[in-house]
Amino acid sequence: MKKLLMLLVLAFTMTIHAQNIVHIQYRYVASEHQAEFESLETEHWSKIKKNAIDNGNMLASAFFRLYGRTDDESKPTHAFVQVYESFEQYEDQMKIWDNAEQVLGFDPALASTNPISKTLYNDTYKLIAELPMGDFKYAVWNLARPKDFNGFVNENLNLWMPYFKKNLGKDGARSGWGILARLHPKGMDESSVITYDHYKDLSSALRSLSPMDIVSSKEIDALISKSKMSKYDPDGFRHTNIWELIELLGSPQ
Repeated sequence: MKKLLMLLVLAFTMTIHAQNIVHIQYRYVASEHQAEFESLETEHWSKIKKNAIDNGNMLASAFFRLYGRTDDESKPTHAFVQVYESFEQYEDQMKIWDNAEQVLGFDPALASTNPISKTLYNDTYKLIAELPMGDFKYAVWNLARPKDFNGFVNENLNLWMPYFKKNLGKDGARSGWGILARLHPKGMDESSVITYDHYKDLSSALRSLSPMDIVSSKEIDALISKSKMSKYDPDGFRHTNIWELIELLGSPQ
């Protein structure tokens, strides 16, 4: 019990600085409606989100398209990520839409994307840690459900994050990195954590996922030798997807 309490305290002291709440909504859009959907979102609804950021009701908003689209209506083609400063700001998120007609200058119903999209699910996370976010065009999201949550998080923070930070922004390397803990919903089928990597181009994102293109070095070998991830997360990532950034508003940092 004493060891468990020490682990919990350690995890808490390492993450106390991270307060942001992250809401992710996943949508399915049929291919014939994709251009219209993205146009409505970037030309109209982004104005409302920007207004919310300017008014202090939200920190940031990002709009993504899945790389390698699917025609399976049960799987997402797009994702909206909204970042809030606190639980209280997240709770008041409906304020974002209060003056939508005033911001748009017309009835918001005329620009609705509901008829041409299907909301699949909404997930809420808390930011554990994030490296400064540089310019990026693609994001790799890794979903996991580790057997040892604290071990998984602490290894990412203590072993891998310093290495990522050291190489941040170098040719082909990550331009950003972060880790999120799921708050809601929770269940046996949901992942409990997401790690994400940002890249400036698709080739770098794809190369990062290729086991044949891992560059061995003394530094990498030393990190791997210290890793206990096979114990913390023996099944590995449950899902890994590449998302193309369509639009980013505000800043989570």
